[in-house]
Amino acid sequence: MAASRPSLTELRAALPDLAAEAKSRSVEFEAQRRLAPDFVDRLKQAGLMKVLVPADVGGYGASLTEGLDVLMTLAEADASTGWVCAHGNICAALIHGSAEPGLCDEFFADPAAYASWSSLPRVQVVEQSDGLRISGSWGFESGCTGATFVGGVVILPPVAEGAEPRIVVALAPVNEARIEDTWDPIGLAGTGSHDVHFDDVFVPWRRTFPWPSGVVVAPYPAAVVVGGIWFITTAAAATYLGLARRAIDEARNELRGKINTTTQRPLLENPATQRSLEAAEGLWWACRAGLREALAAIWDCGLRGESATAALRLDARVAGVTAVQHGAEIVRQAYDACGASALRRSGALQRLLRDASCLTHHVSSNLASYELTGRVRCDIDELSFRI
Repeated sequence: MAASRPSLTELRAALPDLAAEAKSRSVEFEAQRRLAPDFVDRLKQAGLMKVLVPADVGGYGASLTEGLDVLMTLAEADASTGWVCAHGNICAALIHGSAEPGLCDEFFADPAAYASWSSLPRVQVVEQSDGLRISGSWGFESGCTGATFVGGVVILPPVAEGAEPRIVVALAPVNEARIEDTWDPIGLAGTGSHDVHFDDVFVPWRRTFPWPSGVVVAPYPAAVVVGGIWFITTAAAATYLGLARRAIDEARNELRGKINTTTQRPLLENPATQRSLEAAEGLWWACRAGLREALAAIWDCGLRGESATAALRLDARVAGVTAVQHGAEIVRQAYDACGASALRRSGALQRLLRDASCLTHHVSSNLASYELTGRVRCDIDELSFRI
């Protein structure tokens, strides 16, 4: 296993400089449609892809709320950086919590390791006694340009008649795959979420593991993240809480010192502007508090050596979806409060508005998620791994 990293306190001390670089280079990342390789190397060296895994595998052993704070800070600086790091942390935590020892040893032996995968397969799979042979591609594989392992979800036939199909993640070293330059979005362009193609790639069974119906194989509390889609939702939520925080602050900075040409009064004194920005402020605090409470309750289960209850996973999914959906509203509210001042395409608010348009459609955080959680909460459907 990899050597342990400096303490979480030391990471927090280093975080402002990394966030400042992400902020200063965000236009560059958007134009290149990926995070710059040298910056990805710095993120890896700082351990920012392994915040949520224990020290004995080279991580920081952060709690879910501590990890949320780190990821929000990065997303506030640059949403693409926040999403890539959030996604990388989700993947590392799930590998640690539910993958076979062989994959864990291989993955965490590399201090620079980080995985990227997608749940949108367009692949053909041949099942063999010793593994899977895969051809095809996965779409929207965020962070794949800097990952060391890539792949994604594959659906296998059920083991018995009448049983559910098996859903597993299959991973291979990035040098066995081909990244297809397909990512050309309106926002979050710096995530490099291109297609990943496998051309008859053999994936041994040890590089596969069930997800999202994973089985815990690692010690608690870190392994509390295994099972369900709620964990992916928290990555989107951290990104959008960072986005929203930045948008409110940018709006105030944009308006500060500007004068209404009709009244000759400062724009920031306008009562409607104050109502709008303060309402956005309150909504941001409420969304962050709700998500932190949901994650803290799940972490408490892990500290007791228990898996998260169905009710707690449901709460975390709803809190995360709400943070994403209302986070996008906050960004729009801040943008609108600035009027013509926000129209410059090169301005920060324009980029924040573009970035906020993407993950509201993500399978883990879209509005359809409320239909799923509502049916479960009302006992119409049974709770399943989809939460």
